[in-house]
Amino acid sequence: MKGHVTLDGKPVTNARLEFSPSEGRPSVGTTNAEGVYELQFSLEKAGAMVGPHKVKITTERATTGGEGGEPLVPGSKELLPSAYNSNSQLTAEVTPGENIIDFSLQSQPD
Repeated sequence: MKGHVTLDGKPVTNARLEFSPSEGRPSVGTTNAEGVYELQFSLEKAGAMVGPHKVKITTERATTGGEGGEPLVPGSKELLPSAYNSNSQLTAEVTPGENIIDFSLQSQPD
């Protein structure tokens, strides 16, 4: 289960995707420099549950680390409109077999 995420036609780098079924465990993935993601259901299993999913895409990360003298890992701000994350209306239908689901996002969603 993979796909491509763009914003205004340009790849979205380091975005976290979460596919959440109505029942069961969500799957997550992170985009690479080309905006390509691959979902993981668990550490051992790639993909997502078959069926409809609510999808959230975010670039925001919390600052982590700093305990016991470890260096802080800086966070990042949200670069995508809330229509794609905190107020997401995005959905996707996962079918049996290979799935490629692309998201062409806009800075000014309708």
